[in-house]
Amino acid sequence: MNKMQFTNQRTKNVFLSLLKTALCALLMLITQSFATIILCARSIWPDFEYDQIIANATPTDIDTDIFTFSPEIKYYILGSLILYLILISILSNRNMLKLSGAFVLIFIWQLRIIPYYYYKSTYTDLYEKYYQAPQITAKDFPEQKRNLILIYMESTENNFKDAELYERNLLPKLTELTKSNPHFDNYNMLYGTNYTKAALVTGQCGIPYIPPHAKLEAIHNHLKNVICLPDILRANGYETWFAQTADHFFAYTDIFYKMHKYQNIIDRHTLTENLSKEEIKKNKSSYGGLSDKLMFDYILNLFKNQTIKEPFLFTTFTIDTHVPGTFLPYNCPQIYGDVRDNIMCSDTVITDFINEFKKTSYWKNTSVVILGDHPMFKPLKVHSNKEYKRGIFNVFLNLPKRLQYNPKKSYTPLDLTASFIEALNINLPNRSFGLGRSLFSDIPSLITTRDYNLKTAVRQKSEIYENFNKSLPPRFFPYTLGTEINNDNITSYIEYTETILEKVFINGLGLKLEKLPNKDLEMELTFVAMLSTSPRLTIKLNQEELDEIELEKKSGPQTIKIIIPKEKITSPDINLEFINNNYRSYVSQSINIQKFTLKEIQ
Repeated sequence: MNKMQFTNQRTKNVFLSLLKTALCALLMLITQSFATIILCARSIWPDFEYDQIIANATPTDIDTDIFTFSPEIKYYILGSLILYLILISILSNRNMLKLSGAFVLIFIWQLRIIPYYYYKSTYTDLYEKYYQAPQITAKDFPEQKRNLILIYMESTENNFKDAELYERNLLPKLTELTKSNPHFDNYNMLYGTNYTKAALVTGQCGIPYIPPHAKLEAIHNHLKNVICLPDILRANGYETWFAQTADHFFAYTDIFYKMHKYQNIIDRHTLTENLSKEEIKKNKSSYGGLSDKLMFDYILNLFKNQTIKEPFLFTTFTIDTHVPGTFLPYNCPQIYGDVRDNIMCSDTVITDFINEFKKTSYWKNTSVVILGDHPMFKPLKVHSNKEYKRGIFNVFLNLPKRLQYNPKKSYTPLDLTASFIEALNINLPNRSFGLGRSLFSDIPSLITTRDYNLKTAVRQKSEIYENFNKSLPPRFFPYTLGTEINNDNITSYIEYTETILEKVFINGLGLKLEKLPNKDLEMELTFVAMLSTSPRLTIKLNQEELDEIELEKKSGPQTIKIIIPKEKITSPDINLEFINNNYRSYVSQSINIQKFTLKEIQ
């Protein structure tokens, strides 16, 4: 080998060596970054689970100052960068690969993927043994039906009352209410109960919320076939209201209230309908919502004007204390410069509302429950070495006199539904609902049973729980081939709709033809859909996929034509489903039909 060939070979070897080192360093950077991200996430939300991320991780444009809520994140980032620079300077390629593997294992372990798949592959008979199906009938209601107001306080914990922990009692006015009214201290957190949608399902259905896989069919159908508190009350003459200052799709709550008989919805759109841009800006609050004071003032006016008919169920969710990125509303004084200010402000806003509500004619016949929807994702910093137990704040006001209680009774959020029902003076068979047992009974909560480890069992699969997700049989409405269905007449062909800005959004049509067609059919559809990053529309015919359309990435109407072979139509009943590939909410998963015709091909 001559000198030039030797030099070229040496240069080539050096280049390959540098390339291998660069690739190993890049791999380690990527895996270390993922490990750092998951450790940061654990510092913010210690109890999050893998399937919660699957169902809820959606990019949003919410103004979130996460560094204010969790300043340690910047130290994670800085520490990770320094560690990386040190490692690449001292490790060989082989050791960088080994360490990359270790980072992958850290990521998998901290993401809790392994427990997720374990619980998804094991069954429990917890429901077969303990689930109490709703058996409430009209005769179980008192002669004079009581009203119920549920005020869910975002992330509000029972220990916020302890001045020793936080330098002062953060809930001074609400604490006064607990001195003369029932409240419960021995809270036990369970999987499927520890965030907003989960708190709503658990508190009103008596079952945990097991997030569906993030496919739209699953989200659309989730828990359709379970009877919950608003379903029972609505069937027995109650007017149902749901209020929050965030958008209607916040935390997927719209999917719940659409499925479970909430008639009247108050959300950001409702509250801002008559507000100027300056007023909307003035009322800014946490997590993209508006101030709780704006919402409670609005609700109070409804009561003062006698707008709400009795009996009623009124469910409200606050937002001012939502973290991270907590924003201090204009009506809240600044004392600490952190989320404690929001907590103290919420204490004032809610007690002011209660005091004003007591002056209305509704108060005498209304039970009111004020409770945290779940503990704060990340425990607040305390200023004491005192040991304390985390749990949700709660107090029950204006209850029927017959109810007895033990404030030290062990309970989980599963027990709340049964307790709400008894707060209405309704006769509750077995004093049980779902997996819950009334807090006003001497029947122990399932958290105390020795037959099961409840914290494990609620995570496992159950045939009964799976039946809750089965779609209800569709309803079919008479339809003549060739008839145009549009935004103006579509309510004649659909049972459930959502109207936003005068546009009706639906996710399916149930059509009953006069007879079976003799020829193939052509469906022409002009519609508007909320777009995602990869927009597409899946169309199903009688639960079988008919077509999947890639949507144009532009706003405005789109028109498609689809041929339906006559062989596919074996019955005059035609169930068409339109599934928009969007993960935000009931509305954004639906479409607004501007023109629909189904006709025989001539």
